[in-house]
Amino acid sequence: MSSPPSMRTRRLGTAALTLLLCSCQLLSIPTSLGRDAPSATAVAPVPADDLAETPPPVPTPWPLEPTLPIQGEDAEAALLPAFARDADLYPDATRYTIDASVTFEPESYDAEIEGRARIQYTVPTGATIDDVPLMLWPNDRQYASRMRVGAATINGRVIEGEPGLDGVVQIYRLEESASSGEVLDISVPFQVDASGPIGGPQPRRFGITEGVLIAPTFYPLIPRRVGGDWQVEPAPYGGDTTNSDTAFYRVTLTVPADLSLAASGVEVARTEDGDTQTLAYVSGPMRDFAFALGPFELKERTVDGVVVRAWTLPEHEVEAQEMLDAAAEQLLLMNKWVGSYPYAELDVVDAPGAFGGIEYPGLVYIGTLGTPWLIEPTVHEVAHQWFYGLIGDDQLFEPWLDEAVATYTEILYYEDAGPPGAATGLLSHFRQGLRSAPDPTLPIGKAVGAYADPGEYGVIVYYKGALFLDALRGEIGEAAFRQFLQEYYADFRYGFATGEDFQAAAEQACACDLDPLFDLWVWEGGEIPGL
Repeated sequence: MSSPPSMRTRRLGTAALTLLLCSCQLLSIPTSLGRDAPSATAVAPVPADDLAETPPPVPTPWPLEPTLPIQGEDAEAALLPAFARDADLYPDATRYTIDASVTFEPESYDAEIEGRARIQYTVPTGATIDDVPLMLWPNDRQYASRMRVGAATINGRVIEGEPGLDGVVQIYRLEESASSGEVLDISVPFQVDASGPIGGPQPRRFGITEGVLIAPTFYPLIPRRVGGDWQVEPAPYGGDTTNSDTAFYRVTLTVPADLSLAASGVEVARTEDGDTQTLAYVSGPMRDFAFALGPFELKERTVDGVVVRAWTLPEHEVEAQEMLDAAAEQLLLMNKWVGSYPYAELDVVDAPGAFGGIEYPGLVYIGTLGTPWLIEPTVHEVAHQWFYGLIGDDQLFEPWLDEAVATYTEILYYEDAGPPGAATGLLSHFRQGLRSAPDPTLPIGKAVGAYADPGEYGVIVYYKGALFLDALRGEIGEAAFRQFLQEYYADFRYGFATGEDFQAAAEQACACDLDPLFDLWVWEGGEIPGL
């Protein structure tokens, strides 16, 4: 996430600034990205003192129960009426049915999530698979948590898993290969122990902060298949972690009755039993699921049919309306510039110390309430609903596709709703930051781990990336730029795009050759005229 054009952020050093502006920091991966996607990634060792000992797995498998798969009519509740039929467009998308209970006292820095994931996975057309990996992202070192899973029941057979990547993946070997179109019905128990505080010099994307539990991707996640293989690899420290295809979710969470729960999707049922409450959520086509639990106060408004909710701690009541207004205005702006948000709800959650902010589909965490820096994090993370959430991209290897564009939407926001000069001031701030970079000629299209450090990654991908979008807009003109964004969204909504797709969409909109521009900024790098 980028910072505002203020003296406060201009006094920050590059490394500190990057901790604020992004929800990503990466280990160096010894590979470089040109136009070709990597076939394999060398895994950098994780220092032993950064990892707690992996707990033993939960010993008892959970049997499959006669639960109906998530149907289109379930997902329709989470979509605006104009998009209700989107639920039927993806009959082979993965279905998650998750039941979990959360034990958490806001005064403590300990929480436990215990539950079961029921996953219905359809083998892609033309593929044959011999194993099923489940990503256990709470074991990644960017998360203040540890996760353990038990044996899985897959199509009625109990299969013990094999851990890998220092516990970030659990691999289940099938007794018989599964072929194209076959549905694997998977049931696996899991437990997550969360801790905190997550802020400070090494912020985390999962854990406890000032009485709030933030829990993104708290369940075992099916990874993407890329080039015929599972995308199972570590996330370099400092960058976003998860890459996952669009799926459908039905999630039931039992939590303390005296706390408020914000979650992806929409709430469809609630019951109370003494000191606990159980809430059920469903989602439309969505590539991830996250929640937050804490003593929140709630403000909301409806814009373009979408209920925008701001969940804030009582001590941040003064900033709650400002955050809600910025989120609502950005949603309206993205609907106009890019395409309509299809979901019925958007949750913006107060999560102190959670970087500048962290994006998840249908829900974003904002880590800067109580500081002067609130508008840009909110605007940036809301934009990620389109760029990452709805238009997926490989966040490990082509992070510019969502981070650069989300940063540039801050410019669009200030042009539309900001004070005079705010947009040009922010662009000047980006140029100043790029000029001070050790090597401003670097291209923006590299993998997260291919940059020297988080500071370089932040300045090149976020700042230079936003400047590239401004150069593209100037090159093809205002009308073609708007057309490009709208057609790009229409073509890749709920799907996955590459940098080549991005360039092709821009060239189609302008009916022009953009190789020189993309080579200079994205693929090869070089001296930027007039920088």
